[in-house]
Amino acid sequence: MKIIDTKLRGVKIVEPVAYGDNRGWFMETYNEGVFHKNNLYYNFVQDNQSFSAQKGILRGLHFQNNPCAQAKLVRCTQGAILDVAVDIRKGSDTYLQYVAVELSAENKKQLLIPRGFAHGFATLTDNVMVQYKVDNLYSKEHDRGIQYCDPSIGVEWGLKDPILSVKDTTSPMLKDSDANFTIKVLVTGVNGQLGHDLVKKLNAEGFECKGTDINDFDITDEESTRDFIVRYNPDVVVHCAAYTAVDRAEADVETCTKVNVTGSENIAKACKLIDAKMVYISTDYVYNGKGDKPFKTTDEIAPLSVYGKTKYQGEEACRKHLDKLFVVRTSWVFGKNGNNFVKTMLRLAGERGSLSVVSDQIGSPTYTVDLADFLFYIIQTDKYGTYHCSNEDFCSWNEFAKEIFRLSGINIEVKEVLTKDYKSAAVRPLNSRLDKKCLEDCGYGKMPSWKDALKRYLEELKQ
Repeated sequence: MKIIDTKLRGVKIVEPVAYGDNRGWFMETYNEGVFHKNNLYYNFVQDNQSFSAQKGILRGLHFQNNPCAQAKLVRCTQGAILDVAVDIRKGSDTYLQYVAVELSAENKKQLLIPRGFAHGFATLTDNVMVQYKVDNLYSKEHDRGIQYCDPSIGVEWGLKDPILSVKDTTSPMLKDSDANFTIKVLVTGVNGQLGHDLVKKLNAEGFECKGTDINDFDITDEESTRDFIVRYNPDVVVHCAAYTAVDRAEADVETCTKVNVTGSENIAKACKLIDAKMVYISTDYVYNGKGDKPFKTTDEIAPLSVYGKTKYQGEEACRKHLDKLFVVRTSWVFGKNGNNFVKTMLRLAGERGSLSVVSDQIGSPTYTVDLADFLFYIIQTDKYGTYHCSNEDFCSWNEFAKEIFRLSGINIEVKEVLTKDYKSAAVRPLNSRLDKKCLEDCGYGKMPSWKDALKRYLEELKQ
């Protein structure tokens, strides 16, 4: 059988092949092996059948709410129907779009409709028989419908006066429905700063998501990465996991490369298989750190460290496989769930009478709560490309430290030291300024200032 994509991710036209002779014909209407080869994993548990006596009968639009949502594999075994699937997943860039396919006993086509879509059909002939498989049992409590003529969807049924059931005449418009579907998001590196805050944001917004870490699957293992992602079948993978020990990477090039390059490519390959979007989190370390102007996304790439090189190689590995890719470069990240510069400064202030902090490295601190907000925005779009995202305004690490202590009410001397006098295994860029015009160009707007972000973060640490 042939599996054909439609404009809606996951909605497929299935065309069985009929083998016939003078006696008639035979065909397979479902083959689990063929579905698996096409990365479609469904456990169908119930078969349904309906009969419609007249042309012009319209059934729909129907669905079952979570947690009893159903995927459907629909075919028409007598007569003909116009079969319709509508994307009603919050956060989808095809939200409210629909696919309409003629299914008939003659053309033998089927329509595979994933969870998160409303379904309906109109009979094109008299005496219509429709059969369909579902991957969840019927639940009267979760059974829902929306108006077939909802103007926000605008399905062209080709019927002036459809014949409807009482249920279908009284169904609400989608805006008045309690439909609870969203796109499905997979976040790697959930135990890190950004992964933690992004999952928190997605949960707060009611989005279906799963945060993963090394205990769930090893991104450097292509097979386990593919199997996990394909079976979870997310609409978006936000790849936050990375090797971020900048100095240690100089002596551990192999591991750093394996995680940041091979691991990222494995995720990109899996996303390609299931036609999922991917967000790759990158860094200001991909630039050479020279000058005093903010780097644009189109500026020359010239990383100074192993970490920077592998992060850019990871970008390129993802680009090689995916068109549906967001690359988001950020800098100087701080969040509640993990170690960072702010926490280090607060700890050292309790141990020492004075601190020496570099004053000639300039960049933008980035609060992971604010970065997660941008990621939440961008994954709901199809505005693919490379972005810079950090909090507004610039400072040195020295200025950053002083503001941490000022806001925390800590009286401590912060001495200035130059990068050349501060020994480290990896070369740090002096200029980490990022040009963020791209945020306005994509419709998001400006990020809050780093001082505002720091103030909110210190309040969060108190909670």
